[in-house]
Amino acid sequence: MADLIIEDLSHVPKWRVFAGSKVRPGTSKGKANELLWSVSPGEWTILGVRPKGEVVDLTHARSMFRLTGDRAADLLSRICALDLSEGMFPSGAAGRTLVAGVVTELVRDDVDGVPSYLTLPSSSFGRYLWGAIEDAGAEFGLEA
Repeated sequence: MADLIIEDLSHVPKWRVFAGSKVRPGTSKGKANELLWSVSPGEWTILGVRPKGEVVDLTHARSMFRLTGDRAADLLSRICALDLSEGMFPSGAAGRTLVAGVVTELVRDDVDGVPSYLTLPSSSFGRYLWGAIEDAGAEFGLEA
């Protein structure tokens, strides 16, 4: 198995909710395809089944990639200025930042104890960001 794996999860349903969710900004809860997080007061993103109430479907507006591996933070640190150290950005952390110059929501969602990050850029920047991650990951043995 490669040290790092990137997966395109853009097809996973993504919903923006503006009321009723109970996660404070900068955090997430849940796992894998059923995840909830907030990067701004008063708005939440939910992966998975459509929640009840008024929501905005982000599925086609946002790409989503999962980067998993022990060196995932090292790779992202090459193209993102956010401090991804364990103490500053542990599993369950969420933020909005620039990744390779693209405004992106970044969620740390570890998989079986292995560091894993979801990146959610606008779909118009998806192909560019995928390429930037692949380029930055070349020396780490990134596997797509």
